[in-house]
Amino acid sequence: MRPERLRSRPVRLAAVMAVASMALAACGQGSADKEGDAGEPRAGGVATIDWVANPTSLDPLKYNVLGTYNLVGLVYNTLYRWTEEGGLDPELATEDPEVSEDGLTVTFPIREGVNFHDGSPLTAEDVAFTIEQVINPENGSIWYAGLSPITKVSVTDDTTVEVTLSRPHAVLQGIISQVPIISADTEYKPVDTYAREMNGTGPFKFVSWDQGVEVELERNDDYWVEDRPLLDGVVMRTVPEDASRMANLSSGNADIMPMVPFNQVDALEKRGANVEVTDKSALLPLLFPSMQEGRPTANADFRKAVAWAIDRSQIIDNVFKDRAESASTVMSQGTPHWNEDLGTTYGDDPDLDEAKAALAKSGVKAGTKINLIVRNEPMPIAMGTIIQQNLRALGLEASLSPEESAAYLPKLFAGDFDLMMLNIEVGLTSGFTPTYVYSALHSESGGNFTGFSDEKLDELLVKAIGESKDPDAAWAAVQERELETVPLIPTVRAPYVEGYSSRLQGHTPSSLFSLRDLDQAWLSD
Repeated sequence: MRPERLRSRPVRLAAVMAVASMALAACGQGSADKEGDAGEPRAGGVATIDWVANPTSLDPLKYNVLGTYNLVGLVYNTLYRWTEEGGLDPELATEDPEVSEDGLTVTFPIREGVNFHDGSPLTAEDVAFTIEQVINPENGSIWYAGLSPITKVSVTDDTTVEVTLSRPHAVLQGIISQVPIISADTEYKPVDTYAREMNGTGPFKFVSWDQGVEVELERNDDYWVEDRPLLDGVVMRTVPEDASRMANLSSGNADIMPMVPFNQVDALEKRGANVEVTDKSALLPLLFPSMQEGRPTANADFRKAVAWAIDRSQIIDNVFKDRAESASTVMSQGTPHWNEDLGTTYGDDPDLDEAKAALAKSGVKAGTKINLIVRNEPMPIAMGTIIQQNLRALGLEASLSPEESAAYLPKLFAGDFDLMMLNIEVGLTSGFTPTYVYSALHSESGGNFTGFSDEKLDELLVKAIGESKDPDAAWAAVQERELETVPLIPTVRAPYVEGYSSRLQGHTPSSLFSLRDLDQAWLSD
C-alpha cells in the first residue's frame, strides 16, 4: 500500500532564479590551470577504472551491487553524504533534518541552485518523488526496508520535504543518505526507466554504456559545487581477468583497480601500484539457500549443517592470505552493535559433529545432490571449491557451477537453485548502521532475494532498527534469532582492497566502498 501524499506541486520559480544566479557566479568555473606539478590540482584528463564485473543495471533505486553503487555515486547526489569518520555532511540537503519531539515527523531542507543533467532544476518535489518510489513495495527498491516506516510524504514548498513515520526511526537520516535522488519529471518504472540511462545531479554525466565493455561518463559543467569536478570524465571498464587488470594498472592504462585479489597484493605493489586494504569495511561472501519448497536448503537444520561444515580457516588461509575473519551472522564485525560472541559462533574450523547432528535432524540423507553456484570469477571459484569439499565431507554429493550474472540472477529470483554464493558489503559500507541486515533478512524487504520469512525475526528487526535506548541488546536478539533460523549462511569477512595509480591525485580508497572522491581528484603527468 502506497503512503498518503500531499499532491500540491510547488512552483519552481525560486529554483530557476537560484540556478540563474549560480550560473552567473560560476562563469569561468572549470578553467583551472592545466599546468603545474603532481601536487597541484589541475583540470583535464579521464580516469579509468577496471571493474571485474559488468553492472547489472543502471537503475539507481533497484540494486546496490558494488559496481553499480560506485557508478551511481558519480552520477547522482544524495541528501547527505557519509564521511570516512562516520559523520553526515549535507549534500542536496542544506542542514540536518528537524525531528519532532515524538520522533514521528522529520523535515528535510532542500538545497537551491541544483540542476539535473537534463537541465531541469531540483526541488523538494524531486526528493519527495524519489522517496515515494523507494517506499512503493511494487518497485522492489533495495532501499525499501530502510524507509518503509514512512507513511506520508509532504511537499510544502520548493525547499522543504516532510515525512511522517509509523514509528520512531533512529537511523533514518543515515539510511536516506544512501538513496540517490531522481527527477520527478520522468515516470519511474523499475529496471526500465533507468535500465540503460542515467539522469542525476552529480559531478559526472552519463554518456554511454557498451554492455560488457565500459560505461563512459563526462564532466558535468553545470555542477553545483564550485570548481568541481576537475576530471573531464570517468570510464568504468569491465575487465574480468585479474591479470589484465593488474597489467593495466601497472602500465598506466588504468587508474583504479577495485577488488584486488588478496594473493596479488604484494605482486601489484612490486609493480609500482599503490594498494590499500580498508580494514573498516569489508565484503561478506554469503551462501544464499533456496527457500523453494522441497529443496533441502529450505530446511533450517540443513542450513545449520552447512554452516557448521564450512572450513573458514582454509578459506582465510588459501583465498584471502590471512586478511579475513570468520563470520557467523550477516551482522558483521565492524558494524555498530555487533555482538562478538554471537558473531563468531561457528569459529574458524569446521565442526563435523555439530554439522552431522544438524543434518540428521533435518532428515536430509547422506548422498543427496547439492549444487553450489558461484560467480565465474577467480575468488568465488576458489572459495566454492573449498566449500564443495566441505559439503562432500558432510556426506553430500556436491557439485560446483561457475556462472555469469545473466545465468544465475534469474535462478536467484525464481528460487531455482540449491546454494548460491554472492557478496554483500558490510560494516561502514552500509552507512555506519546495521540497515543491511534489515534489508537482507526482513520478509518484506526488496533485498531479501530468497523470500525467507520468519515472523519473530521480522519483529526483532523492526524493533532493532528503531531502537535508541539499548540498540546493542536489540541487535544481539536479531543475531540470536538469525543463528536459530540461518536465513543466509555467512563464510568470512574480507576487507576491501583497492589498487590505484600514482598519477591519480586527490583520491583515497574509502571505508565506504566509495569512489565519490573522484569529484575532487585529478591526474598528474
